Amino acid sequence: MTWELADTTVFALYLVAVLAIGFWAGRQERDTTDYFLGGRRQHWLIVGLSIIATEVSALTFIGVPAEAFRGDWSYLQMYVGSFLGRMLIVLLLLPAFYGSSVTTVYEYLGQRFGIRTRTTAVVLFFASRIVGSGIRLLVASLAISVVFQWSLPRVIIGVAAFAVLYTTFGGIKAIIWTDALQAIVFLLGGVVAVVFLLQAAPGTWGESLAAARDAGKLQVLTLDWHPNNVKSLWVLAIHATVLNMAALGTDQDLTQRMLTCPDLKRGQRSLIFNAFAGLPVVCLFLLVGTLLYVFYSSSTGGLPTDSAAQDDRIFPYFIATALPSGYGLRGLLVAGVFAAAMSSLDSALGALSSTAVTDIYRVFIRRHASERHYLMVARISSVVFGALLAGVALAFMQHDELLWETFRWASLIFGGMLGVFLLGVMTRSRGHDIVNVLAMLSSIALLALLKVWQEGREIVLIAWPWWIVLGTGWTFLMGVAFRTSHRTPPPPD
Repeated sequence: MTWELADTTVFALYLVAVLAIGFWAGRQERDTTDYFLGGRRQHWLIVGLSIIATEVSALTFIGVPAEAFRGDWSYLQMYVGSFLGRMLIVLLLLPAFYGSSVTTVYEYLGQRFGIRTRTTAVVLFFASRIVGSGIRLLVASLAISVVFQWSLPRVIIGVAAFAVLYTTFGGIKAIIWTDALQAIVFLLGGVVAVVFLLQAAPGTWGESLAAARDAGKLQVLTLDWHPNNVKSLWVLAIHATVLNMAALGTDQDLTQRMLTCPDLKRGQRSLIFNAFAGLPVVCLFLLVGTLLYVFYSSSTGGLPTDSAAQDDRIFPYFIATALPSGYGLRGLLVAGVFAAAMSSLDSALGALSSTAVTDIYRVFIRRHASERHYLMVARISSVVFGALLAGVALAFMQHDELLWETFRWASLIFGGMLGVFLLGVMTRSRGHDIVNVLAMLSSIALLALLKVWQEGREIVLIAWPWWIVLGTGWTFLMGVAFRTSHRTPPPPD
């Protein structure tokens, strides 16, 4: 890709703006409440934008246009469940978290059930988040490296180091404010791509959309009652409802920013805003993919058959080869790819650091140290986790199949996590500390065995959208059969 002065300037200004906002927002950190929760005084709108930025990872920025390019808009059916899942978090989980005045969501499990449930959930979170975020870093770096011809190890280390720089200094405030900026950057990039594609495609805008419609590219609904049709509306709606409850309600990575608002009402408002804002965001990137299909189906685009754009990197390929140079458009779109990558990485660093200090270090290693000491440990933890995530990405560089297989294995954890949280908020005296641990671990084992059994026989007895539903139900039903032990002492502060 040819870089002109305008492209380099736009990209450099983006990097400078991220650092400036990160250091400005994160100044005057006094204690871990500031570092992990922003003093609980962050504005709900900024929090809502930061959640969008974290959700729209590089996988989304690259994968959603590719999905529309290859297929249609069936992906949009998941928005029904996405919206319902967020509303259930607003009604069920957030009141419990705010009522318990917790720093991490796993503290709530300790208060409700005991130290064993809390610690097991923390370990599962570490396992899924380190692998998942390391893979996200690798996927983003792969797209940037292959399409823009940059060294992959250097991209991985550079992106990780850049995110660590402002995250370590400013904590959650730096994460929230830089993520808000990065949400604006990659949304602006999507809008610019749509406008350019509409202008570049042959014919009028209406003719371009008509061509996409005639090719079946705008189809949304798949009305089929077969439970193993993974594109059916009702199957995806149920799957997305449970998945979003788990991802946004039991994973410290996303839940942490909702807890930075001053009170429950504003924390709920941030997620409600996010629920409504999610629809146009998804539609924007689906439209990018559809217009890419129109663009490359005409003589205008001229997509080579051996191009890297035949896989999930169609959007970066377009940025590198089709956008005109010298106007700053490439710099803006490349900044969008970086923004999507870093907004997921910095939030993972914040969540891992807060959980390590609050749920492990303060409980098992040093209980009564000063806030200054815990703040120092938090910053060291951010650096360590940054290096660890980069290490995971570097370790899987040559293993594409293993990479995606690992990603699927990590997703098996969510069902067990959500089941225990629902047990806590939907019952008052059910769920035993030890039984909860067995329920979570057996849920993961059950799903792993199901996955291996089906793949070994090349059959689909239970399709993958139902796995997280099955894991949630298994954990909840196993836990609800036992009463909470009132003899269990509360977890230490």
